[in-house]
Amino acid sequence: MRKLFLSLISLCVLALGVQAANWNTVAGVEPTEKARPAGVSNGIYYGADGTSVTLCTYAASKTQSAKRVFLIGDMTNWQLSADYQLYKDGNYFWITLTGLTPGQEYRFQYAVERADGVKKQISDLYSEKLLHPDDQYEPRTIDPDLLGYPSGADGYVTVIQPGKPAFQWSDATLNFQRPNKNNLVIYELWVYDYTEGRSLKGLMKRLDYIQNLGVNAIELMPICEFDGNYNWGYSPNHYFAPDKAYGTETMYKEFIDECHKRGMAVIIDMVFNHATGLNPMNKLYPYGTDLANNPWFNVNAPHSDNVYEDWNHGFAPAKEMFTRALKYWLTEYKVDGFRLDLSHGLCSDQPNTAVANLKYYYDNGVKSVAPDAYMILEHWGSNMGTERPQLISYGMQCWANTTNAYCQTAMGWLKDGDDFGDANKDGYVSYCESHDEERMQYKAKKWGNGDLQTNTAARLSRIAENVAFNVLLNGSHMLWMWEEIGYDFSINSDIDHPNAENESYRCSKKPRPEIRGYFTKAERVAAFTKCAQVITLRTQLMPSVFEGNPNPGPTIGSGAKLRKIQWGSNVFVAANFDVTGNQAVTLPSGTWYDYLNGATRATGTYTLAPGELKVFTGSPVQAPTFTDIQKRDHQDIESVLFNDAQQAYKILRDGQVLIVRGDNVYTITGTRVQ
Repeated sequence: MRKLFLSLISLCVLALGVQAANWNTVAGVEPTEKARPAGVSNGIYYGADGTSVTLCTYAASKTQSAKRVFLIGDMTNWQLSADYQLYKDGNYFWITLTGLTPGQEYRFQYAVERADGVKKQISDLYSEKLLHPDDQYEPRTIDPDLLGYPSGADGYVTVIQPGKPAFQWSDATLNFQRPNKNNLVIYELWVYDYTEGRSLKGLMKRLDYIQNLGVNAIELMPICEFDGNYNWGYSPNHYFAPDKAYGTETMYKEFIDECHKRGMAVIIDMVFNHATGLNPMNKLYPYGTDLANNPWFNVNAPHSDNVYEDWNHGFAPAKEMFTRALKYWLTEYKVDGFRLDLSHGLCSDQPNTAVANLKYYYDNGVKSVAPDAYMILEHWGSNMGTERPQLISYGMQCWANTTNAYCQTAMGWLKDGDDFGDANKDGYVSYCESHDEERMQYKAKKWGNGDLQTNTAARLSRIAENVAFNVLLNGSHMLWMWEEIGYDFSINSDIDHPNAENESYRCSKKPRPEIRGYFTKAERVAAFTKCAQVITLRTQLMPSVFEGNPNPGPTIGSGAKLRKIQWGSNVFVAANFDVTGNQAVTLPSGTWYDYLNGATRATGTYTLAPGELKVFTGSPVQAPTFTDIQKRDHQDIESVLFNDAQQAYKILRDGQVLIVRGDNVYTITGTRVQ
């Protein structure tokens, strides 16, 4: 994550039109002090009969408990009522509602009067579903039955549903065997930009494509409720509610279940370092003079690179929330693990406390319910050299940003940091590309050595080389969406400005590869095919081979033109990373088969052209083949004509000629159809 994601917040923020609660109706009503029911802390606790719920919120500054808290919502006609005042138990306030209708949804907020008399309306910190005025956009189109935003509310509104029917998980999920944590090949994607429908429904259509690629895990960029709808997700405000911009709770579960049916784990990106002002605990004592009195957040982040408001992970209720969030996603949504953003920032109000907090969360939030679940950390910062080994030895994994090395070889510049050694380590997840880094093919097209700037075939031939010399090394590895077909638009472009290099577009929608005809270009299809064959060799055909260490050690150092990886007598990989000259490679002793050439018998010495990749196996192993990588979500685009000058596309869909400009589709006569 980088600070540039700040530009993702929706530019269109609606005035809420809040009708302030009439506190005069409850003037002088003091709270009754009463101990909470056993086991009740912060959050929402449903009764087993489906007709009751206990609600509890922490409402206090560093020095003083709130004066009063009321429930305001559908059950009170959004008016303050003494009948719905919460009991007080120290810094906690709680109430039990009875006589509710099973399966019915109810909306509510807490109306809090702080000790200093300031009054706030907040959502529940543990909300599993929320409403907001901007639901009229994507969420409303995805879920037409979504409850409306109530008059009298202020900001996020919590939705509860006692007696909610349980999701019926398939045996594939209930019996899912997670891939070995050191043998993962992960596909990272942003739901909004990866699919034509910009939703989980659209992503479901592309699971055939992802499955064919051979990866054994999908990593979703943050899906917990975030500010706005069009957002990378690194501006979180609640941690138990999936954001409705992508789909409903059921859609998320259907997606995860379908991934498990296809043998793919699901990893979600979690942002525990910070929250925005829409978080209820931030809203109660917001940024400014109030923040100094807020026990949940640090006034000054005790680490580098902070954004938004920094969580105080030394505060017991905050630590409880994050622990329960990890458990919740593992049990309620059956995810298989987490990637923790900016993990070196998970500190108390003191620096260098992240390691202890991460170990606590791993033990109490992950391993306590799913001992084999993944805990992958974006752990950088000034102490990463000493902290990473501790975390890895404890069973977690760390991101290894090896992008620069692969960009160098993609561009054909065999110098200045093109060593692949950092991608050859257990305990790390290395990658050629991620959401934070510039695209390899863009850099090759702009700064490539020799003819790589102008020779598309030569440039694209290096895709499979780089992917092979990442995913066939030791440890786990990751691809960023569309890496396998050579996506070559800058990270600083957007769908309406495909040739721009403007950092304000960093988190914007990008030109869509299916409209650009990527899936009909022979060189790109060939790149996909080789990438899929290489990945499948590791994840499905010979997974046990790659759980050890390459032997003998690979030749992957800086400046090397001919690079090699050998896994004993099982797998031998060679590629020519030079731009102009051929390279000769002699097979090791033993019996070998040319995996990418129909498992034909291989002997002697081979001459590799620039950009050529060879993979040999010690036994005849058949590589998968593909007749059509487009599959369902792409097959309606039969031909594409792109006009760079007008930044418009002409496509043939179901026999009809359509014009695409930006993210909109029109008929020839100008009628918008999408």
